[in-house]
Amino acid sequence: MSTITTHGMAATTLSKIGSLDQGTLVMLKVRKKGVERGRAGAKKVYDDDLVEVLVWSGFSYEALVQRAVKKLEAFEGIHSQLLEEANQIDPFVTIEDVCVAIQELRSSLHRVVSEPSGRVPATPDGEKESAWEDLVVDGILVRGSKVYNGKGNPKNPRSPKPGTIYVHGVKLGEKVVEPAIHGHWDANKKPKTVAKELLVKKLPTGLYVSYALEPSRVFGIKVGKEASAAAVAAGVPIDPESIRQLFKIAA
Repeated sequence: MSTITTHGMAATTLSKIGSLDQGTLVMLKVRKKGVERGRAGAKKVYDDDLVEVLVWSGFSYEALVQRAVKKLEAFEGIHSQLLEEANQIDPFVTIEDVCVAIQELRSSLHRVVSEPSGRVPATPDGEKESAWEDLVVDGILVRGSKVYNGKGNPKNPRSPKPGTIYVHGVKLGEKVVEPAIHGHWDANKKPKTVAKELLVKKLPTGLYVSYALEPSRVFGIKVGKEASAAAVAAGVPIDPESIRQLFKIAA
C-alpha cells in the first residue's frame, strides 16, 4: 500500500479534508480490544496493539456502500485476479469459492442499500435513548460518534461500560505504537472467506471502521485541526487511495 509520508503532502491533504463540511477528523491513541484465545486458565490476548489512528468520523456508511456497489459492478476480470491473489494466501481457494464470495458480498451490499440500518448502537434493556450523548471534544462536535453515559449492566458482559466511546467512520491511516505482546491471532479461514476479505479491501467499504472504546483503552483523542496536526507530527501513514475513494481531492 502506497502512503503519503512527507509532512508537506500529508499536512496539505488533511487540511483540505478538514475544511469539508461532511464529518470530523479524529486522531485516536487507543489500545485495541484484541481477542482472547487459549484454554481455560491459560488464555492470552492477541491483536491488542497500541495504535494511533486517524479517522474521518461521520461519513455515511450507506453512501459508502452505494459507491462499493458501483465499483463492484464495474470490475472486469475480477474473478481470475481474485483467485490469483487468494491462492497466494491459501492454495486451496478455487474459482467456485471466488464466485460464491463475490455473489454473497454483492447480495450483502444490495441489502444495506435497500434496508439502511443507521448503524446506531443498541441501548441496553431498561435504559432510555438519553443514555447516549454526542461526543464533544474541546467544544467540537464529533459527527458519527456517541458516548454511553448510562449505568450499564454488570451481569451482562456485552453491556457497554459507562463512558464508552463509539466512533464510526473511515480510517485514513494507522500507526502501531506498541505491538501486541502476544502478537496476532491467525485464525483458520474458509477458502471463501479468504476471497471475500480480499475483495472487501478493494472496495470503499473496506475502509469503514467502527470502534467501541472503553475509557481504560483511550490514551488520547484530538479532533479537527488538532487531529490533522497530531497525525502529521506522529508520522501516521496516510493512504492516498482511501482519500481518492472518498473525497474529490488529489492526494
